[in-house]
Amino acid sequence: MTDVNVNKDELYELALKKLLASGLNEASAKEVADVLIYADSHGVRSHGVMRVEHYCKRLDNGGLNKDAKVSFEEVSASAAVLDSDDGMGHSGMIVATEKACDMAQATGIGMVTVKNTSHCGALAYFSELAAKQGCISIVLTQTDAAVAPFGGAEKFFGTNPIAFGFPVEGKDPVIVDFATSAIAYGKVLHALETNGTLPMGTARDKDGAFTTDPKEYHCLTHFGDHKGYGVALAIDALTGVLMGANYGPHITAMYGDYTKMRGLVSMIICIDPAKLGNAGFGALMGKMVNELHAVKPAQGFDKVQVPGDPNQAYYAQCLKEGVPVAKPVYDYLTS
Repeated sequence: MTDVNVNKDELYELALKKLLASGLNEASAKEVADVLIYADSHGVRSHGVMRVEHYCKRLDNGGLNKDAKVSFEEVSASAAVLDSDDGMGHSGMIVATEKACDMAQATGIGMVTVKNTSHCGALAYFSELAAKQGCISIVLTQTDAAVAPFGGAEKFFGTNPIAFGFPVEGKDPVIVDFATSAIAYGKVLHALETNGTLPMGTARDKDGAFTTDPKEYHCLTHFGDHKGYGVALAIDALTGVLMGANYGPHITAMYGDYTKMRGLVSMIICIDPAKLGNAGFGALMGKMVNELHAVKPAQGFDKVQVPGDPNQAYYAQCLKEGVPVAKPVYDYLTS
């Protein structure tokens, strides 16, 4: 499948135009477009502008609140619950991140749980947002059933991603962002869009056998077998179950009833290391990064990288050459 390289700012405008055309309020549309362009320009194409058509379909059919009004319930000086009013998950998480950072800078730690929300895009965006304010972050969210539990042949938990962000003095932050499935569901969508294949062992067909053909996809597998399965369970417990909402197979499917609100739950925890007495955290992280980069590479590797290095290199390339977008996605955005 052919890619079209698009200037980053032009791609932002194309995404924004589509979201506005579906009636999303301007402030939220700008936030969503920014999160999507961040993903595409950092190599996370499964969470980029390929999602615009889906969001617009939900907006058009009433499955998202076009003019959501978020509200906070402050539980304590370090904890709050944000009601996202069934709006765009990206916008709710931006507000939640800012609130969690404010609480962390005041008390050392801040936790915001976001309820009545929707798909929020790449979690790395919010980790980086917190890192720019000097905060460590842990971000997690739930998704609808897509992954077979360890030992199972049918889907139960979602891909349930989690991200960690660490500020680094004089360098880009270290961002660790991964789904608890062996691959993100968006990579199945990307493989379908580009006539690609799936890595062996990451997906099962309707009979429970492994498949590399995205057209035969029935469910994903967890990374690390029982380990990823356990982390996925923990994330649903810390989000949907904690808020008395849904989990796993009880969550409204993202690609299902477009007229129904999804009621997802997300969470962000921010820590201010300076408030906890370590103003030198960023410098020490920089030392760790330098030492990791200096580790002798194994055969077949040029160097040891830290999480986020490949994404930053991809971003630099996108600034020079444009952001690669699958031709069908580009055709939709320009239609």
